[in-house]
Amino acid sequence: MSFIEIKEDGIYIDDEDIYEKYIIDSFVSLAGKKGFDCQVISSGVEPSPDFGYFALADRFWRASLCIYFSGTTNCFWESGTGYSEPWLFNARHAVELYIKGFLLNTVWLDKLQQNPFTTVRQTSLKLKEVFNSIEPHRLFSLYTEYHNRIECIIGNWNTEIISETLEISNLVLNQNAQEVLRELDEVDRTSFRFRYPSFKQERLDYVQKAGWNHDKDKLLPKTGLPIESSYFFDHIKVINSLHELVKDMKSIQEIFAYFNNFQDEQLSDYLRQLNDEICS
Repeated sequence: MSFIEIKEDGIYIDDEDIYEKYIIDSFVSLAGKKGFDCQVISSGVEPSPDFGYFALADRFWRASLCIYFSGTTNCFWESGTGYSEPWLFNARHAVELYIKGFLLNTVWLDKLQQNPFTTVRQTSLKLKEVFNSIEPHRLFSLYTEYHNRIECIIGNWNTEIISETLEISNLVLNQNAQEVLRELDEVDRTSFRFRYPSFKQERLDYVQKAGWNHDKDKLLPKTGLPIESSYFFDHIKVINSLHELVKDMKSIQEIFAYFNNFQDEQLSDYLRQLNDEICS
């Protein structure tokens, strides 16, 4: 039997593995209510100033929520505390992708100041042009670079080239989100802390111990994350703080999406006008 078989009378999933059975039982119940559509799995991204980073960030964030809610509804065989948790890694990776999407948009906005009809497909960009002098996984350093770049662009906006302007207040994180981001960066400076059971210190690997020790002085104030993995943390406080951060990031993403659509319409109008002039 294949792992998944779709027949006329329903879906059949091999649940022989006890570690998978908990998830499969829950999925079958969900599929009975919502159906099973094998055509809806995402693949690829559309051309955009962020080179698809926002689309993947959204998917990693939703994947984090799926894993988190599966854990809290007992769809997993195992339980415990520790840092090597996929829901935490996916959430953190989503945050990194959002920030890098912001940075890539600053490059596009900068090019628009010179040519308002620059399209995404015309923009040839290597990531090293953006991340040249930044540690690639330091979240707050990436955000600080973005903050500096967007302030410079907005402050020197060429209104003669592009009449539509952007407000800097809509393109930066609020104070609470920045504090959450700073703490997330503090506990995971390499992007490895949440995806490996070990961490490197002075060229040696150490196991990230799981434990039920509770000490509020060991927890960071905004996110509730502990710097040391052997301390118990309130996962609801963590997911709430991460959700607030991602919510603020999505609001910035929406501003970029609006401006991208606006520029697309401007370009379409220009091309139609040019075509009319040629035809006449």
